[in-house]
Amino acid sequence: MSMTIQIKNLTKTYSGDGVVTIALQDVNLALHEEEFTAIVGPSGSGKSTLLQLIGTLDAPTAGTIHYDAVDVCKLKGKTLADFRFASIGFIFQQFHLLPTLTALENVMSPLFPRKVGYDKKNRAQELLDWVGLAHKQDALPSQLSGGEQQRVAIARALVNRPKWLLADEPTGNLDTSNGEMVFQLLRKYQREHGTGIVFVTHDRHLASQTDRRIEMRDGGVIADTMG
Repeated sequence: MSMTIQIKNLTKTYSGDGVVTIALQDVNLALHEEEFTAIVGPSGSGKSTLLQLIGTLDAPTAGTIHYDAVDVCKLKGKTLADFRFASIGFIFQQFHLLPTLTALENVMSPLFPRKVGYDKKNRAQELLDWVGLAHKQDALPSQLSGGEQQRVAIARALVNRPKWLLADEPTGNLDTSNGEMVFQLLRKYQREHGTGIVFVTHDRHLASQTDRRIEMRDGGVIADTMG
């Protein structure tokens, strides 16, 4: 059964030195599993802030975020951590691989503190093979290229088969060919598994290949187009 993320009247402000900065203002969206959605807009438009709120990495100043019937803004502590682990995978512009762990260990790392109903090593090896890096499973991050490191990060994000994959500028540190490879991996996974993908990018060429494009400016949505 597909899941929908309902975002209503979402606002995020920051206060400091007597100044209030509005990062997001009154955003309303419905995001659908089985859709590949790009969020585009200039720097400072609120793209990454919106993604962090959707991913429960930050809390809104006002408004609600529902994953179906679950109001994630009301979840706290272990309940929130468990929901995030079960439902959401993250990919960032910076790869955030642990430098002393091998590629295989990095993919397994979200599972280390968890009890799961599958073999952790086998799952990680399957995903490394899927991203084309089975032969690099024993390599440290320093022994991998930027494109390879991002593919390891993708495998890590997918290791628990999340319903949603949130990607914040995942091609931003890559050259054109590696960026296209990463994008096509995400597109392939979305088509094979029906995972909802929300993809923040400055790359209009990549955004043009997604199912839906949401354009932001000054903390609000100014366009929402399909196809």
